[in-house]
Order: sequence, then structure tokens, then C-alpha cells
Amino acid sequence: MTTVALRNLHLDFDGQPILRDVNLTIEAGQFCVFIGPSGCGKSTLLRLIAGLETASGGDILIDGVRVNDVAPAKRGLAMVFQGYALYPHMTVRENMAFGLERQGLPRAQIDVRVDEAARILQLEALLARKPGALSGGQRQRVAIGRAIVKHPKVFLFDEPLSNLDASLRSQTRIEIARLHRQLKTASMIYVTHDQVEAMTLADRIVLLQPAASSAGLPSIAQVGAPLELYHHPANLYAAGFIGSPAMNFLPARVADANAAEATVELMGQRCRALVDGAGLPTGAAVTLGIRPEHVRVGSGTWRGTVTHLEALGEHSYVHLSFGPDGTTLVAKTELEDVRVGAPLDFDFPPSALHLFTADGNACRRHAAKAAP
Repeated sequence: MTTVALRNLHLDFDGQPILRDVNLTIEAGQFCVFIGPSGCGKSTLLRLIAGLETASGGDILIDGVRVNDVAPAKRGLAMVFQGYALYPHMTVRENMAFGLERQGLPRAQIDVRVDEAARILQLEALLARKPGALSGGQRQRVAIGRAIVKHPKVFLFDEPLSNLDASLRSQTRIEIARLHRQLKTASMIYVTHDQVEAMTLADRIVLLQPAASSAGLPSIAQVGAPLELYHHPANLYAAGFIGSPAMNFLPARVADANAAEATVELMGQRCRALVDGAGLPTGAAVTLGIRPEHVRVGSGTWRGTVTHLEALGEHSYVHLSFGPDGTTLVAKTELEDVRVGAPLDFDFPPSALHLFTADGNACRRHAAKAAP
């Protein structure tokens, strides 16, 4: 089983810094997802690991061995790209076998590896077809199969589902998760901008943040298990990126705070948040955060007006305007009698609230998850 470590890694293009001081360890057998918006450096980081880009400084270690100067083909990695990159004149079997033939492996060994990969990916009935006779999902499975036959130490996936429609993305996502369970010895590094893929596939998420300004650089905002990023975002950026719809953010001021909880003033009312408020000065400006699914709808001390309704079947998202400035809040509800223009009561459960200081960092939450 293989570990991948990045130590003080940085990259420059034409003298312009692109990535700086990236430090990260991907444990053996782990499914690690790099996620973030366009321009955050996630694909660039993957290409550095693969050897398709040359690091300007720092170290890339695979099983403790520095590979900065090792050719991509010698690193023991296999990469699956967003485009399938299949040879249209070759059959599925020939596409999967081509790389092994170039390595000079015996035909019998090649056939065994191709047949094994076809079985894992349920491609046995398609081995004689050419890519033009396959669906998008089948082509992507062939591309994954071409990686499997190499018996790599690490699989690298660069947005492999972006070209598929919604139903195929869901199906192929399940197949990739199943593949990881079957190939327990292989580590996987997966790049995506889709948080559903990240939350459902990853053992560990690396959330990258784009440059805050022209003088800034992309950076790692938070690293952790999917539910850790969901329930305990480290900062405003992580809180706003993970979750759909995004977390609600409300400006507030500290009324009282200690290690057990913080009380804040919000539009003339007080709210308790079960966070570590030690060190927060009275009167300090803070940001109160709550996810739409954690707003208690139908009763409470707050009242808003429904300005928009997204009815999705088993639940709806209501957009509420409340307070003297008409602040907007999004809440999830299973109520069926909600109407646009009607008043609606709601509340903020203390265990569901997040609190962020003026510099954007989160106060540590005591609750493992929000109360229902």
C-alpha cells in the first residue's frame, strides 16, 4: 500500500507563483478528493503528482521516495482524464491492452489483466466493441479499465465524470466507489468541482481555495473527513463551499461569551451558539452561520416573509426575508402549506449555529451535529 506526501511544494509559471508551500500526506489505501472552484489549483496539483508538471521547489514523495525527477511512466501511477482518450480504431480489449503491449509484457499476462479489469468493471460483453459503439459511461469505464490493468500504486482521476449526464454521473460514481472497495491496496486521488462526488466518494477531502486577490495564491482551506468539513468547517470559505444550498451567513455582535457558549446580538434579538467563545470580546463583530437544513421552520421567535419557494417533492427550500433590512435566509422544510408572500415563523437551534470571527476563522463547535 502506497503513501503520497507533498512537502513544501511550490510551482511557478514564467516567474509567476502558482502554488506555494503545499504540505499534504495521502495515506495508503485512502480515497482522497481535491475539490474547489476553477482556478484553485486542484488539477495542477494532480499533474504535479503525476509528473506532467515539474515542481519549482519542494518534494513529492511516493512511499517515502522522492520522485520529482522520475519520469511519469516510472512513478507507478495511472491517470484517468476528463476526456476518455480512447483509440477509436481499436476495440475495448485492444485499448485496455495497448499500454501493457508497449511495456513488452507477455500476451498471456496481458490477457489475464484485461480479463480481470473487464470483470471488475462489468465490461466482458463489450470487449469486442469499438468506442463509437459505447455510451459515455461505458467509455469512461474503459478508460478506468486501462488504468486498472497497469496495477498502479496510485490512481489519479482528473474530473472523470464531467462529460457525463446526471444519471450516468450517479451510476459511474457508485462504480468508482465499488472499485475502491475492491482494490483496497490502491490509493486514489480524485479531482472534482462537484461536492456531491467529494462527499460520497472521499475518505478525506482536501478543499482548495483560489487566490483571494491578484496578490494572493491558491491554498488549502481545510483537510478532513467529509462530515468533518460539513459539521466543523474551519473557516467561512469552507462553510460556504460545502453544502448545497450554501450556509446562511448573518452579521452579529458578541453579547456574552465563554468556553461553553457564545450569545450574540442579531437584529435586536439574542441567539445562543454552542461554541467555544473563550477570548471573544463583548461587542466584537462576528458572523453567525446556519445551514438551510438546520433552520427550524414552522415555529419560533423569528418571523419572515416567504419571497421564493423551491418545491422539490419530499421537501422544499423557502427563501425568507426578515428583519428591518430585509435580510434573506434560505431554509429547508417538509411543510406543504407554505405560500409565497405568506409569513412564516422559524428559529435557530443553538446546537446548529456556527460562529466565525472577524478574520473568518470558526469558533470550535461543541455539538457533533445539529439537533433535528
